[in-house]
Amino acid sequence: MHRTISLDYGVVMEGELELVLDGGGTQKMGKGDLVVQRSTMHAWRNPSAEKWARVVFVVVDAERLVVGGMELGEQWVWNR
Repeated sequence: MHRTISLDYGVVMEGELELVLDGGGTQKMGKGDLVVQRSTMHAWRNPSAEKWARVVFVVVDAERLVVGGMELGEQWVWNR
């Protein structure tokens, strides 16, 4: 799981991916699907063990998000 302070646009070009959100929800995305994110905790997963996937991201610098007086910065959580 990770969060960036940028505004991110992602387009699935080939294959299928799952967008995993910190609340436990997932969204399957296929070729041509678009996601727009800003400061959300998320991860990406390829549900196929055999097929590859390709996604293109456009990352735009953004001001840090402040929620309830607390500034949300970049965050990375590694689960192995």
